[in-house]
Amino acid sequence: MMGREGEEFSLLLELLKLLSESEKITPTIAERELGLTREEYETLVSVLKKYFMLREEKDTVILYRGDNLKALHPWGWNYVYRIIVGSTMNMARKFPPWSVVIAEYQVYGKGRHGKTWIGSLGGLWVTYKIRLQAHLAQFLPIAVPVLLTRILGEQFKMNALIKWPNDIVVKDKKLAGILVEAEASGSDMMGYIGLGVNINNDPPLETATSLKELIGSLVPRNRVCSKLTGWISRIDKLVEKPELLRLEYLEKLSTLGKRVRIMVKDGEIVGNATSISELGELIVETASGSVKVSSSEALKVIHLD
Repeated sequence: MMGREGEEFSLLLELLKLLSESEKITPTIAERELGLTREEYETLVSVLKKYFMLREEKDTVILYRGDNLKALHPWGWNYVYRIIVGSTMNMARKFPPWSVVIAEYQVYGKGRHGKTWIGSLGGLWVTYKIRLQAHLAQFLPIAVPVLLTRILGEQFKMNALIKWPNDIVVKDKKLAGILVEAEASGSDMMGYIGLGVNINNDPPLETATSLKELIGSLVPRNRVCSKLTGWISRIDKLVEKPELLRLEYLEKLSTLGKRVRIMVKDGEIVGNATSISELGELIVETASGSVKVSSSEALKVIHLD
């Protein structure tokens, strides 16, 4: 059976669901809908305040609309919002193209090579399902990190960099992870763009950070999500000029010029990261010559300096 801690977390999610639906809640509503005493209600609200932008007016707790992901209605998209899911990437496969699947809490989030990414409260856990021409789909792994660094720079004046192949880092700490997958759909490709962005959540690793930590206050998540959705809706325009995209990617690539150790299936590759190919492969100068490494081959990338 579920332990007390798990049961309390379930109530926390139910309270968050009520808040996201009406953007306000009172002790009376919490008692009627969830059977909570005032003390229990106040305890749960105090937890939510750590991760969501809430304010109190007399006896009412109000969720700031700019931090309510359920309130988003991006034009032209099939928008799917859930409180808790196994994986937004898995869910997105069941919906039509141009769908956004977003969750407040993600239990089995997908990372590269089958790794699990747990999406905790206060973060942005989202997958976009898009359709685009096959020759453009190959540039998505370069385009998406560039877009996210642009948004972070424009919105928060933040010098966000790309750690090859798919991490966004600020001050050498991971702020976001990106997973891009694609499959054939007739003459086109179906692209799946999964992002996990640490916004107001508390990352479980010391090597990670969040916007809350970097800025020193809670951040309205809709500000990031709406910009990201807007850019992805016209991503085909960005990938039509792959050479310009590659140059911008190189400018933001923190791995460039570093000595790296890349773990691959049959061992490791050690050398100096000198450039990337048109398709985003990392070019590494090793003792035995130049090697190209794709993101699908790299199990782990370590900066040695």
